[in-house]
Amino acid sequence: MKRLARLVHPEFRFGKTDIKDAVRLVTMGVGGFCFYWGTAEEIKKTISILRSRADYPLIFSADYENGLGQWMEDGTLLPSNMAIGASVTPFFARRKAEITAMEARAVGVDWIFAPVVDIASTPENPIVNIRSFGDDSSLVSLMASSYIDGLSSGGCLSCVKHFPGHGSTDSDSHLTLPKISKTAEELKELDMKPYRKLSGKTDAVMVGHLWVKYVDSDYPASFSKKIIGGLLRREVGFEGCVVTDALSMGAVEDEKRAAAHALLAGADILLVPGNPFALIASLNSLYRNGVFSDHLISSALKRQEKLALKVSRGNMYARDFSMVGCAEHRKFPEEIAASCITWAFQRKKFRLKKGDEVAYLEPLTPFGKIKGKAFVAAMRKIGFSVTPFRKGKSKKLIFGIFSNPRAYSGSINLSEEEKKHICKNLNLVKNAMMVSFGSPFVFRDFTDKISCGLCAFCALESFQKKSADIIGGLDEARGEMPVSA
Repeated sequence: MKRLARLVHPEFRFGKTDIKDAVRLVTMGVGGFCFYWGTAEEIKKTISILRSRADYPLIFSADYENGLGQWMEDGTLLPSNMAIGASVTPFFARRKAEITAMEARAVGVDWIFAPVVDIASTPENPIVNIRSFGDDSSLVSLMASSYIDGLSSGGCLSCVKHFPGHGSTDSDSHLTLPKISKTAEELKELDMKPYRKLSGKTDAVMVGHLWVKYVDSDYPASFSKKIIGGLLRREVGFEGCVVTDALSMGAVEDEKRAAAHALLAGADILLVPGNPFALIASLNSLYRNGVFSDHLISSALKRQEKLALKVSRGNMYARDFSMVGCAEHRKFPEEIAASCITWAFQRKKFRLKKGDEVAYLEPLTPFGKIKGKAFVAAMRKIGFSVTPFRKGKSKKLIFGIFSNPRAYSGSINLSEEEKKHICKNLNLVKNAMMVSFGSPFVFRDFTDKISCGLCAFCALESFQKKSADIIGGLDEARGEMPVSA
């Protein structure tokens, strides 16, 4: 039954997915594909093939939270949401989304699974962190609203995530089922506020694989009537398309059972199953056995068809393939870096003058393998002698920290081994500071041990160079901390 298959959106992962399998899925009736990796040309060509084999509008999506450069080398990589949040400038959020949308539509991608509206309220959260705009729901809502405007102006669909809020967990749903120990009232007070403010604006809501035991002790949020039908539909008042998070994630034990419960709970799209062929067969079998009503399927299809109609209107406009990764787009991070970079704290000045020698160290990392090469090069260009840390010789020391959320890693911030390595070397110098090119929570154990902490919130080369300019006195950090670090 093709109508049920339309509710399934498998992945197309370049280097793994066979185009013949994808074409077969199109003939079976799937509603679209979520892309991972690939070059701009590969994506454009693949979409052309799949569209030509479909007798209905396909919707192509991707997790381009930080621009196309997050998943393809020739696309533009953009600053993290938290960097944008630190700027307290909604226009930057809009521009980030506009660039993403223009490049996505140029290659044929219609739907961006963004913005993240999780609240960064838990420092130990391994998967949210800098993907969030901050820990204040008003800031998150403001930035997300502007981001949605940017996607819309560029012709792309939006999707806020991960309902009812992934921010207060301390585990990664790619690996396991995170548990949230909040009541419905507590969720409404913080985590759900952005959804309420954006419910009439966003094209879709992604429901997270989260066990909110005080709301539904039996089912995760993505398969829960109490959460989708109750909190999202009735409490928030969202009438648009509801999509599950990827069904292939570790939080889902039984994909077929989970998908059935998700549809019965009110989800409209089943995203990225591990085995789409087996899932479609299972759904059709359940339909024949009377598990799904025609009304349920029709309601889900109507919501999806609204998205397809909006996409088809955008397809009437010419696509400018040359804008993918263009110089104008790549200049944007450089233009806003100083407005985003923030002093986390300044206990005392870390003073350097031209010609000074300063050691640079990334915990447990040989100097030849550091991630901060652009930062070191920029410091040297300013006129500082930057060297590897040398016991007994280095008097001033800069720690470079690269701690970012990464799916399936299950960890964030500094490990105990890294903390020990930092403390060991702190005892050997007179003055030290720390620069974080990611998580703003890495400073917590060292605020009384180091002079100051500078946070760039992302590792983009332009942000590394601007951090050097700020330390060297050539520019100022104008951002505001978007979290209580």
